[in-house]
Amino acid sequence: MSDPRAAEVTTPLAIIAGAGALPWEAARAVAPRRPVVVFAIDGEADEAPDGIESHRLGYGEIGRLRKMMIARNTMDLLFLGAIRKRPDYSRILGDFETLKLVPKIVRAVVGGDDTIVRNVLALFEAEGFRIVAVADAVPELLAPAGVLGRHAPSAAHHADIALGAAYLDATAVFDVGQAVMVADGRVIAVEGAEGTDAMVERCTDLRAARRFRAKKGAGVLVKRAKRGQDMRADVPVVGAGTLTRVLDAGFGGIAIEAGRTILAERDAMLQLADRKGAFVIALDGTAGAPA
Repeated sequence: MSDPRAAEVTTPLAIIAGAGALPWEAARAVAPRRPVVVFAIDGEADEAPDGIESHRLGYGEIGRLRKMMIARNTMDLLFLGAIRKRPDYSRILGDFETLKLVPKIVRAVVGGDDTIVRNVLALFEAEGFRIVAVADAVPELLAPAGVLGRHAPSAAHHADIALGAAYLDATAVFDVGQAVMVADGRVIAVEGAEGTDAMVERCTDLRAARRFRAKKGAGVLVKRAKRGQDMRADVPVVGAGTLTRVLDAGFGGIAIEAGRTILAERDAMLQLADRKGAFVIALDGTAGAPA
């Protein structure tokens, strides 16, 4: 993989921003080496920080997006941030250029999460945009290999990590989710349509209801990209908020995949892990194997 930081790129990178701090974190990282403009999805994206060019766009303004990108001489697009809910069709009936795309848009938003992602990317590519991956545009956001804080997982944690990774590999074909909670050799919860945060919070309720009895500090959140997942969008993300929820649920730490998982708010996350005695570990592509 070539490092985009090795040579200056003069054409701007456009970031389509969903919810959360991550799109703005990426924009700040890119800005010293390449012009960047953020198109923030109205009703989803956070407010823009100072110093970053940004424009708010509704779901029905694909035509406006295209014109603004052409005016800035960029066709490179990076998708980052969470989409909290799918828009209803009334929100995509916007400008005339978007209206002409409605049949394609309707087809794009039918199916499971991975199918939708592939369809939406294809829709933008058909309009002449080039979809770039985090690994190419902002590689410093991705987790490096190894134990990322002061604390390492125990042998029991490693066994749970291997079970969780094997489970996610086995179920990838069903396009269910990217994460699983495992404790003492038992799968406690699996991510579905509710997302990772809600799955972890469910474990807090399960513990309170005594549906599992693992001691505090046992168990792990395992999160990784599905095999065959398009890494230009929907890259797995963990951050300080994720770790806080994992600790609130009484689990010992987080295992992710090196080079294929974004660490949001990295410093805050690892400081929390060090302070609480939790682990964050990035593994290679082999189920459960430390990188």
